[in-house]
Amino acid sequence: MSNEQPATALNPQHEAPPTYLGWAIGVTACCFLPCGIVAVYFGWRSAQETVSGDLVRAEESSKSARRWLIAAVVVGVLTDLVMVASLGLLGAFPSSGSQ
Repeated sequence: MSNEQPATALNPQHEAPPTYLGWAIGVTACCFLPCGIVAVYFGWRSAQETVSGDLVRAEESSKSARRWLIAAVVVGVLTDLVMVASLGLLGAFPSSGSQ
């Protein structure tokens, strides 16, 4: 006989995992639309699975939503930096010395 407890779920306190739905909607509007839409989907799915009582799948969807959320921010910031650098190289921002 062993005294070990079986691993029943990812979240032993049976707390609802965060859905990241609000963050995903904000990032979709401000950063990078394609990755943001996927983050919104997984956030919504996490909320639905929490309501249905499937906390294991809700935790998995929550982690996926977080990953896509981070990807949307990173890709959005990199895209903005590339665009600003490209515009700068093309002369879209006039310098004060050359008139």
